Amino acid sequence: MRTRELEAMISDWESFDEEFIRKNSGEGFPGMLDTLLEEKGVAKADVIKALNVDRNYGYQILNGSRIPTRRQVIQIGLFLRLDVEQTQKMLTLAGRGALYARRPEDARVLYCLEHDTDYEKACNFIWNDKKAP
Repeated sequence: MRTRELEAMISDWESFDEEFIRKNSGEGFPGMLDTLLEEKGVAKADVIKALNVDRNYGYQILNGSRIPTRRQVIQIGLFLRLDVEQTQKMLTLAGRGALYARRPEDARVLYCLEHDTDYEKACNFIWNDKKAP
């Protein structure tokens, strides 16, 4: 069920149905990430390598026992070449702030997502040399 459909249903309810919400709560960050990895044919080990984190810590992020930083979620979005909407959804599911175009770093992230920029070039542009790819 799409979120907009659920929102429409809630607005029509006479009384709140907690059980229905629990059954339709969605997949969460780890579930969405698993789905994306499968769709794109990317191994978890490749994501961990791209994040440049310890193997155990990386698997904890990917399985949901550790909450990734905002930067790590953005890096995953860039590495998987997600679009802006998918990256925003991952940030929300991870409990991290959405991208905001008026923040210079976020504007660079949005630029890279919109222009399907290579991962290494995007990371350098966003966090290192700031020279447009």
